[in-house]
Amino acid sequence: MTKSVKAPLAAWIACAGALVGLALVAYGIDAAQRADATLLTKFIARDGSFGSLADAIAHFGDPLPLLAMLAVACAIALWRGKPLDAAAAVTVVAGANLTTQLLKVALAHPRFQSVLGHDQLGPVAFPSGHATAAASIAIAFLFVVPHGWRPAVAAVGACFVAAVGCSVMVLAWHFPSDVLGGILVASGWGFAVLAARRVVEGGGSDRRARAAGSPAALRP
Repeated sequence: MTKSVKAPLAAWIACAGALVGLALVAYGIDAAQRADATLLTKFIARDGSFGSLADAIAHFGDPLPLLAMLAVACAIALWRGKPLDAAAAVTVVAGANLTTQLLKVALAHPRFQSVLGHDQLGPVAFPSGHATAAASIAIAFLFVVPHGWRPAVAAVGACFVAAVGCSVMVLAWHFPSDVLGGILVASGWGFAVLAARRVVEGGGSDRRARAAGSPAALRP
């Protein structure tokens, strides 16, 4: 296994481990739960206009906007003649969001915190689906744009993820830990797909090298 594959695999393992640790802390340590809730109170909107803005931003993580953005990402990849990049983008978005929905059901648990007063969250909240959607589409675009565009696209994507993540907290839809959990799910899928993509690219390079060195390839 080459270093180019080992690095994203190690990052995937780190994301998975961090997600498990975060879930254990968020659900099993009272002090962490209180800190989570206290931090959430700093975000919750008390102003109607600010809440309206947060609502508009948060809905970019809904299924229809997500699918529309994914279609744009796939169109970019296909226009560039990179069908494997389009497949990578679809895999990241589909895998991350399906994983989050399964985890939300499996980890459904009430987390009542008196500091939240009437702004109690529902039991099906970890990880955040909207944060997962935002992070997964941001990662998907990194797979499909030209290499030189990636720093700018990564910066825009990070701002988008931050905006959606903060918005769901402003609306009291999710704890900060839920948002971080969604980002970890999407990041884990991004690294896993990157590793798979590099394995495919490496296999293709090996086949081309063997073909170039074969007697048939050396004939004039």
